[in-house]
Amino acid sequence: MNITQPRLRLLSILSVALLVVGCAAYYVFSHSGAPADEGFGAGELNEGGIEDIGALAPPEVEKRLNYLIQDTGETLRSLARVSEAQLSLAVETTETGDGQPLQYESLFVPFTSAQLKAALASVQGLRFTQRLYADGSEVRLDTESLDSLWKRAATPDEPTAEQYLPQRLRFRDGSEQTFADLKAPPKVESDDTFASDDAFELSVNKPLASVGLTVVYRSYPAFRKVVLDKDHPNVTLDDGQSFRLTALGNDSASVRLSTPKMSTLVVQGLDDAGRALYSNGHNSWAFPSDGDIAALHDYYNALLQTKDELNQLKTAQAVQQQLERLGEALAAQAGPLKNTELDYQFEATPQRIVIHVLDPMEDNTIAFTQVDNVLAGQTRYIALDRSAERYGFIDQAGQWLIKPRWVQVQDSLMADAYTLFSEEKSSDPESGGRALRSQFAYFPAGSNKLVDLPFEYITEALSNGLLLVERETNGPYGLYDARNHRFVLPMKFVNPTVTDNVFIARLGTRTDLMEGLYGAYSLDGKIILPTQFSGIEHSEGLLYASSADRSRQDVFDLAGKRINPQGYNVIGRFVGQQPLLVQDTKSSKFAFIDRQGERLAIKLPYDEVEPFSNGMAVVGRDGSYGAIDLAGRLQVPLDYQQINAFQTRYAAAVPAGGGTSLVLISQDSKVIKELGSYTSMKVPENSNDARYYVRDPNNSDEYLVYDADGNFVQND
Repeated sequence: MNITQPRLRLLSILSVALLVVGCAAYYVFSHSGAPADEGFGAGELNEGGIEDIGALAPPEVEKRLNYLIQDTGETLRSLARVSEAQLSLAVETTETGDGQPLQYESLFVPFTSAQLKAALASVQGLRFTQRLYADGSEVRLDTESLDSLWKRAATPDEPTAEQYLPQRLRFRDGSEQTFADLKAPPKVESDDTFASDDAFELSVNKPLASVGLTVVYRSYPAFRKVVLDKDHPNVTLDDGQSFRLTALGNDSASVRLSTPKMSTLVVQGLDDAGRALYSNGHNSWAFPSDGDIAALHDYYNALLQTKDELNQLKTAQAVQQQLERLGEALAAQAGPLKNTELDYQFEATPQRIVIHVLDPMEDNTIAFTQVDNVLAGQTRYIALDRSAERYGFIDQAGQWLIKPRWVQVQDSLMADAYTLFSEEKSSDPESGGRALRSQFAYFPAGSNKLVDLPFEYITEALSNGLLLVERETNGPYGLYDARNHRFVLPMKFVNPTVTDNVFIARLGTRTDLMEGLYGAYSLDGKIILPTQFSGIEHSEGLLYASSADRSRQDVFDLAGKRINPQGYNVIGRFVGQQPLLVQDTKSSKFAFIDRQGERLAIKLPYDEVEPFSNGMAVVGRDGSYGAIDLAGRLQVPLDYQQINAFQTRYAAAVPAGGGTSLVLISQDSKVIKELGSYTSMKVPENSNDARYYVRDPNNSDEYLVYDADGNFVQND
């Protein structure tokens, strides 16, 4: 929370309203220096300040002077009823908290003016967007890169109020002019500055290249940081500032401060991890120093003397001048520090209180000489005729190349290509008789005439100017060469994927219909695998294809050569340097092959074999399971009724006759940990992300969650 001290004014710095008389922190006493009640009646008073005394008639001048005397005297009498609080530190030890997760505020880490200036000077890449119209244009800044800097230049409760002033405007046609010359007349009276989320308008519609920009902002030239805790409750700085922690505990803290009158305070309560606890609110009381009270006494006496000498002041203007001199003397005599009492409520008791005392803010400016247009230079630009509500195209000088005719025009991923929306009649009664029709079109090089394209959407921009395009919603896809304006693959495919220069899709005209089979192509349109598979997956530079009847799976390289031996079905995937598991479709015998398709000399006298996972493959015979290593050695004997895929270090297994008793075993068959009776598992292959859900032995309705290494993760 931050607290800004009010500016020094005649009486407000000592106002009794800030004293909270009767608060338990103070007690009543008799002060010999307090003036007695002046005894003025209501008819002898004219309420007000000194600013308009010169315009009052002589009887009212004396009544106004009476009011100022009584007001000042009452302030002094109120001060006399308030004494300094007892300042012994009270530390509460009561346990608090309801078990709910605590909230935290952002830790306040301020920038000084010098730090902010240096950070702003290093900012690059500021940009803006420009909307072009028939009769002008609108510019909106993208200042997101500055937001984090402004945040550190402000306090948590008061954002900065930076203002932006455009200067030099540089256009795409090479011309330059000042913002003042081209500023469109404002709709409401304003100066030339605007906030970051505002747009400014120009009277011309020429596309901009860049803008020179001056930013006006306020920042804190310096600050002092003070930390208070129960072991260090008092801090006094060399300039007389003092800080005292008076209470800590029961989710709250109280501090008494003596800080410069014009400074700003930011107070945060930190936990033992250095996080700023969320504050539920705070109260503050400001009260004057002894020097302030002495100055007010002198001011009171000077007011009395002015009344005694009222006849010598010939005019009301002379009285006002005299009182203004007294006010200036009061301001000069009052001390530079102001006392403040703060009470804060937090969600938990803080371990320490951190106070930042920020010097009064100062005005600063910084110039960004080149803020660039988001839209790169083009031959033509989209523009809107606001009166006709239609879009067309203009050149760099703002002249129409194609007059407005479309209700909307959208850019695309393809250079010089656009989606054009036109209004047409509709038979649908819910559309009001009108509907939008879209058409994709482009400008050929050197031409300002649009040419229609046989597709509506660009799904993805690939390398070398290739585009994955779609004809219509749920319609077919094709591969289009935008540089040469030709199809590499015709629009006769659906459900396409493109990875590592491989295009995989199935023949068809509708994505919402199951028709056709999958094939694979290179991005130059050459067939890798013909369209005769029920599915194709690309993984680590290989293609895994399922036969049309899903009875067989083969693996191919990117030249379309089958790797697995003839008559063997692929099980799993090549992962790293691990071999691939295959099975003879006639004998059902298993084997492992390398990436060249060669069978490895690994004997597999087992009924069941699983693919390798993290260097181990689970094997089984007659319902008993073990695991072999990459050399085919049986590292885990066939002593288990279940073994799951090995993670980086361990596998979850159920011992023979163990029912649902789950244990973690290592790759050399050592039991690492007994987890308990499992309910379910999530066990990915070649990973270390397994999760094991085990019944809580203390509560059968709940279960405990362990990770792949047997560490407890959570109750669930």
